Amino acid sequence: MRNNAALKVLFISNAVYVFAALLLGPLYAIYVQNIGGGVLLVSISAAVFYVASTLFLLFMAKWGDKVKEKELLLAASYIIRGLAFLSMIKIETALALILIQIAFGLGEALGTPIFGALFAQHTNKKEEVLEYSDWSLISNLVMALGTIVGGFIVSSLGFNFLFVIIGTLCFISAGWILFTPRKIL
Repeated sequence: MRNNAALKVLFISNAVYVFAALLLGPLYAIYVQNIGGGVLLVSISAAVFYVASTLFLLFMAKWGDKVKEKELLLAASYIIRGLAFLSMIKIETALALILIQIAFGLGEALGTPIFGALFAQHTNKKEEVLEYSDWSLISNLVMALGTIVGGFIVSSLGFNFLFVIIGTLCFISAGWILFTPRKIL
């Protein structure tokens, strides 16, 4: 990755997104309780996310390789997830939470395979393990930092403020991809 501009862009944009998502990560169950849900709603909404992601992944498996500018799908995934996080400010019902989990599933299905494909496309074939290890190290560290920072934000400023921060960071990730010259990615 040291001299690989494409991997640097992918690492930065995805690290910002991963950090943003993990701001909520372990606090999700508390959030669901705060909107009147319980353990069952946490479980059901998580299951809906995974099922929606799986169904949308089936579509991506057939369609994704036909897309010429895959990086635009990655940016779209960040935008969808940013909008879903911002929507969490207005959730008042279990149905609304379930619908937002479907949107998260769409964002996940668009983003994860595209990130992986772009990452694989730009790896140095003589340093594949090193570059995947670099990404895992960065990802793990930003996840750890995100979980801690998220707790501080919710403790002092509440969930709504947290969702604005997360949404903004998702849009920054999208912008990082969108404003990168196409020849790099």
